[in-house]
Amino acid sequence: MKNLIHAAALAALLAGCAGIGRDGFYANPSAASPFEMCKTLANNAPDMDFANALRMELGRRGVAEASCPEVIKKRETMVAVGVAAGVVALAVAASKHHDVEVGVGTSIYLGGTSSPAEPAAVTDRDWAWDQYRGENGSAIWACRGLQTGALTDPERCAGKPLSDTTWPGDSSPFR
Repeated sequence: MKNLIHAAALAALLAGCAGIGRDGFYANPSAASPFEMCKTLANNAPDMDFANALRMELGRRGVAEASCPEVIKKRETMVAVGVAAGVVALAVAASKHHDVEVGVGTSIYLGGTSSPAEPAAVTDRDWAWDQYRGENGSAIWACRGLQTGALTDPERCAGKPLSDTTWPGDSSPFR
């Protein structure tokens, strides 16, 4: 949970640094948001011509430079609220599943203490049942993605025949 709070703080700080560069602005002034232009003006635009171009574009949109502090505050507040909501949602999800971990620099993954796999270029579009043997020799059924072979939520295999024809043979013990 401590990592989640640090992630939220970092995201909020990074959101506060956003502005627009001269090249990006001149390439497409209409794509620049009032927040980006105000933030750039607030952080001292590199030269007077660029600053004036930002002011003119803001004026064309009916945004007075005097309202920039409010535009910046409103946007940064929305970002902070969004980050906080995301952190809460992740914490709630993690609390409902004992096998979900959340941390900075990692992804959310199933599997408890194991490391997450690198993101696969291929994603699963279909799933099938696979039978494993438990440590006591009992049959355990798990749902796996056909494209990646990765274990997934058993709900994805709901309605599929409980047969081990996709990955036949004895699989290693399932823990």
